[in-house]
Amino acid sequence: MARPDHIARVYAVPPAEFTATRNRLAAELRKKGHAEAARGLAGLRKPSAALWAVNRLARTDPKGLGALFDAVARLRRTQLRDPREAADALRSQRAALESLVASGRDVLSRAGLTASQQALRRLSDTLMGAAVDEDQGDALRRGELTTELPAPGFEAFSGARIPDRPRLRLVGAPEPSNAPKAPEPRRTLEAEALALRAADHARAVTELEAEKGRARARVADLDRKLRTARKAAREAAAAAKRTREKSGST
Repeated sequence: MARPDHIARVYAVPPAEFTATRNRLAAELRKKGHAEAARGLAGLRKPSAALWAVNRLARTDPKGLGALFDAVARLRRTQLRDPREAADALRSQRAALESLVASGRDVLSRAGLTASQQALRRLSDTLMGAAVDEDQGDALRRGELTTELPAPGFEAFSGARIPDRPRLRLVGAPEPSNAPKAPEPRRTLEAEALALRAADHARAVTELEAEKGRARARVADLDRKLRTARKAAREAAAAAKRTREKSGST
């Protein structure tokens, strides 16, 4: 198995330098007699832009990463006990995640990598996947996460399967009551989570529409340049032809 400090070192360099750095460190390990560690390091695959950015966040924004992990832990503790506190924890988790994704976008841009919507979605999913898994979370804190992770489902926040409510047998007519029913905790939190997810998708749609508009403007600009270039080419060809004809007549 590769040494953790070497894993962190290869994931700390830009993706373009990953292969050379990995091979150099693996060679150093072999020379020092650490053959197994060298094989483990040499077997690491070049990270995707999203995975590289996630590991960089452990170095560039450890405070933000800690805030996300803390919010997720709080949500898992409170979701079945206190719907109000759980909803607040969910909002804190969302704010922490949005901040980290924004930091990830900056990390990608500074490295000259494309911060596409797909890359940012994969970055977001991996952050949340690590936040609910202790081992993966520890690896991410060290900047040594070796694979992208899927976004966790709602049930993952409880740490265990939520059992079905027991069936109740009706033994008499219920007394009428005008008191409003208290919302069932799980449904309240699910509704909050779905609302936040819908907002995320709506924002993604808006960003993609804006990106599409910029692409259309770029295409229109290229069309204008192409028409101008074609016109210049025709005029140049015509001028060359006239010059040849004049030369031939003299």
